[in-house]
Amino acid sequence: MVGFQLPLDYKEIVYTYGRGSFAEFIHVFQPGSSLPAVDIKVAPSGILETLRFVETQGFPMPVVLDSLFPVGVSDNGNYVFWRMDPLDSPDEWEIVVNEPRGDRWEFFEGNLTSLLVAVFSGARKVSMFPRDLLAEQVAFHAY
Repeated sequence: MVGFQLPLDYKEIVYTYGRGSFAEFIHVFQPGSSLPAVDIKVAPSGILETLRFVETQGFPMPVVLDSLFPVGVSDNGNYVFWRMDPLDSPDEWEIVVNEPRGDRWEFFEGNLTSLLVAVFSGARKVSMFPRDLLAEQVAFHAY
């Protein structure tokens, strides 16, 4: 599908929830989406191309870009990445979130499911996410 093995938790999220957003804020990229902006086969190349361009303009990246692969996006433009290290062990990959139009990056030691649970339970604050993210009941919204 994307040229490498996908983490088991990602496959479970896609199978369980399908296309949509968590709390109308985080969209997990899906295979075969009718929306190119959230299609895991389409969206990542443009995102990575933009980051490579930004890096050539003198803005250092906190990790080697070849180790990152976008797996989701927030309504604010934050990208959620897998840090694919080691490449052959996808269930060990950590999650990285970046700030749109800024230089902040946050690292989360855990998989995508762990990040979603931590953020939407209030156990983990991502400084770039809105402070009132949990003001309303968290739900999954299919589209």
